[in-house]
Amino acid sequence: MLNRKIAVTLIGLFAAGVAFALPEFSRVAPKAGVDTCIAEVGSRADFTDAASVLHEVETEDRRVSGHRLSIRTLVYAADGETVIREYATACAINDEAEIKRFRIRRKGG
Repeated sequence: MLNRKIAVTLIGLFAAGVAFALPEFSRVAPKAGVDTCIAEVGSRADFTDAASVLHEVETEDRRVSGHRLSIRTLVYAADGETVIREYATACAINDEAEIKRFRIRRKGG
């Protein structure tokens, strides 16, 4: 009986060691991935009459390789304070900074 408990304990320790050996995930997407998604926003959003554009980016790990990005894009008028358009974007990239999913929508009018 004692030998069985020791064997089960050793198997548990081995499995825990394998789990710790897996590569770590980073909640922050690499710059190349962020740049890829921002470029796609730029190709689909309307920046007409924009004096400046601000992209607020939040990233998190995907269940598979890569990252999921949430991008809030604000398009400002010449006065630098008035938002003339706003976009919400969801972008999923793999570890090679290739877009796997992309959805953009204009918020408001």
